[in-house]
Amino acid sequence: MAINNPIEITYGTQAIGGTSDVYQIVGPYILDKSYDSIRLVVDVVVVAEDLAGLQSSSETLEQEFRKRLVDGDTLEIDLDGNAWTYTVGETMLRARASIAKSGNIDLDRGASRGYTITIEGELPADDTTDAGLRDIEVLVDFESGRQRVVSMRGTYTATSAGDAKARYEADADNRCNDYLDVIDSGATFELVDESFTLDREGGATPAPHVLNFTRQYVELLVNQTQAALDDGQIRDHRVTFTNVNQYPGDATEEVTRLQRVIGNYDCAVDIDETTDLESVYRNKIKGHVRQLFQNNFQPTVFGVEEERVSYDETAKRISITLQFIFQPSGGESLVEVSQSVAFRETRSIDYTPTHSGDELAAFADVGFGVLERIWNRTAIGIGAEAPKLRIRERARPDGPIGRLDGTILGQKGPDQRDTTKVEQYGWNVVASTSQVTPRVLGDPAGQEFITVTVLTESVTERYNAKPGDRTFVPIQTAPTTGQA
Repeated sequence: MAINNPIEITYGTQAIGGTSDVYQIVGPYILDKSYDSIRLVVDVVVVAEDLAGLQSSSETLEQEFRKRLVDGDTLEIDLDGNAWTYTVGETMLRARASIAKSGNIDLDRGASRGYTITIEGELPADDTTDAGLRDIEVLVDFESGRQRVVSMRGTYTATSAGDAKARYEADADNRCNDYLDVIDSGATFELVDESFTLDREGGATPAPHVLNFTRQYVELLVNQTQAALDDGQIRDHRVTFTNVNQYPGDATEEVTRLQRVIGNYDCAVDIDETTDLESVYRNKIKGHVRQLFQNNFQPTVFGVEEERVSYDETAKRISITLQFIFQPSGGESLVEVSQSVAFRETRSIDYTPTHSGDELAAFADVGFGVLERIWNRTAIGIGAEAPKLRIRERARPDGPIGRLDGTILGQKGPDQRDTTKVEQYGWNVVASTSQVTPRVLGDPAGQEFITVTVLTESVTERYNAKPGDRTFVPIQTAPTTGQA
């Protein structure tokens, strides 16, 4: 029997109501729409000529209304020729249907059976005003030093302009930057973490309807390179400096030792920009760490004593360690001193044998004695130096290494007197050995080094008393005028 129902609903390829005499809509349908969802509920009665036909038609209806629609399928609601069409992937997303036996005794009679069909789906975001962005949430977290970490999460949907992934890629960067400008338009933030999810919507080719994303941005407080606070090739950088000063003790408190600082730099390299880790290190990172070291520690001179670079090719990360050796600002040119003093005594005894009955008998008389004082010193100073002449030549008091003269021993030294003069009584220099060894501390190839000179000296003095007198011998650890 022909039926003419003013309401016809087509889900994919299956129609109910309208002119169908098998699937007849009973009563009004329910349509529930919100900002992000749509729900349609309708009662249907299956009418057949016999029970076998009822079974076949019921199974067909149950099969068709437990499906999901794929991209391009439609849901159509027609009211007497006036149709609302929802296209999956454009105006309706993630369309699902369910069917339930209603159990209505007024419909379950003879060769008829009643069902309640529910069709649900999501609605896309407006593409004109929102570019597919349906929701976004922003969390601003302040670290203990007040550095800001911004986390964002949100949802993009497919629209008539493209699937959810295409809308995310086209809009997310600008959208997130707009929110970062709201937080602080004068700050620089870097994207350090990103993730998103895709659903299984689409036909033979995936065409995601809903994409949920998370992003994390970190406020940049120190330049990634000398040229830029935010460099496109470098991500998620960390810079630390460790001062490892040592104070083992020197011969005088006035010595200023060379200091050491370890600089560490760790970062990821954006593979969309480059995959050459070594060039990033050589061209951007090494010089930047060197400059940061100079800015922070203000060295007079410095060198790179150790360089360690680790390239993680699997994760595209760089980790470097540079150990700097340097003279701090205001430090003396003398950086290390080791000195010692020793007395060396030798004597002769005159033995006069006697015929007293014992073949070992002899008179012992004091002969001549020798008293020497030996000064040994090793000193390291910044710059170049020549060996010192201590006996034959007057040395300049303002020599190239400055305090590498006799004054380092606590008194005026031979650099401040005519060393060719001999004292008639007391101490005189009788031997002197002076040796210099130039050294380079650091990396000569990279022009990051300090030139120092190691001065090694051994000065021997001999003491003589005035003839005829037995005088007190001056035993002292600091030299007097004329001593090395």
